[in-house]
Amino acid sequence: MEAKARVTARNVRLFFVYGFLMDFAIWAGVWIKYLMEDRGLELKWILAMDMPFWLLVAVLQAPTGALADHIGRRRVMALGGLLFSATVLGFGFTQNYWMLFADYMLWAVAMSMMSGADQALVYDSLKESGEEDRFQKIAGRGFAVRLIAGMAGITLGGILGGWLSLGTVTKLGAIPPLLAAIVALTLHEPVIEHEVKRYWASLSGAVRFAWHAPQVRYTLLIGSVLLAGTFGPVVLIQPFLIEHDVSNVLFGVYQAPLRLVSVIAALVAFRVSARMGVGPLLATAGAAIVICYGGLAGIQSTAAFGFFGLSSLMAGLTRPAVDGYLNQRIESSQRATVLSIMQLLFAFQVAFFEPALGFFADGISLKAAFLFAAAYFLVLMPPLLFLWGRANRLRAPAVATAAEAAAG
Repeated sequence: MEAKARVTARNVRLFFVYGFLMDFAIWAGVWIKYLMEDRGLELKWILAMDMPFWLLVAVLQAPTGALADHIGRRRVMALGGLLFSATVLGFGFTQNYWMLFADYMLWAVAMSMMSGADQALVYDSLKESGEEDRFQKIAGRGFAVRLIAGMAGITLGGILGGWLSLGTVTKLGAIPPLLAAIVALTLHEPVIEHEVKRYWASLSGAVRFAWHAPQVRYTLLIGSVLLAGTFGPVVLIQPFLIEHDVSNVLFGVYQAPLRLVSVIAALVAFRVSARMGVGPLLATAGAAIVICYGGLAGIQSTAAFGFFGLSSLMAGLTRPAVDGYLNQRIESSQRATVLSIMQLLFAFQVAFFEPALGFFADGISLKAAFLFAAAYFLVLMPPLLFLWGRANRLRAPAVATAAEAAAG
């Protein structure tokens, strides 16, 4: 058991390194400005690319999750890093919409490879050494590490953007995910005991499990809506800064504090969710995101930028809590597949949500885009919170199994 604990500790450290490298995106804080100003592309058409992108991500989510459960999570993580590196490099050479479209399709494959497999591997590593109760705390720290990487990346990217061309900064951004792919291959793959199933049987079984376990079903739905709700501000940050004539160098300075807020929130998420309870935390997050969009729509000055911080705070607090809640209710043999369903649901939403934001912002105003996002969130979140609460009142929070789900 002591040897297993050492292997688990090493896996946790490498999990943090992998996450840092994947999110150390020096290109992320300037790439929309790069496409608009250096390549002459329009925001509405840039965001319109996200419709086929997110639809492909949605189609690939569960299959790649099932693939990770079958061939190994570390191999899928490595492949995701390699494809993501190629994607970022491609952005640096984009000249027109067709090149951008091709790169988005590659990005979709890379993203579907990356979602869920890393957390599933770490959880099963902890379970192998009898430490699975530590998962939520480690997930929170892992999320914080990713946010620190993002904060450092966009800050450095903004500074480099003042010295180099934005295209050069984007190309340099391909290096960290390439290193992440190498790190993934050094991870130890936990031995998971489960029945050998055919690929489609495993995939369909995970979907049936998620549907028939009410606690899992509504948590996946709420998690996906929260992801969409906190994603909207991320998409509109750069257009907001462009509208207010913020210089390239200050792009990172403005955006870095938002990542810091999320980092701090992720570090304390375990304690906050334990004290508040998952349900009240989710309800608080829903209200805060609506206030975020309302403030951004109502205040027409750079001071409104502070409302982006509410979204960042809720992203940091809720993701570890949702991940921990789900992992306690999913069997090891289906974990990566079921977790990928939340990304699938998120992908289906933003396939239409994000292009709509672009058309509202370009066709009407940024204010209209923020109001649309607030209305979208208000329509979906309250009924889902009600159904989640009812599911948790009707059934004790014991670990759900595939057999229980089938019986339900």
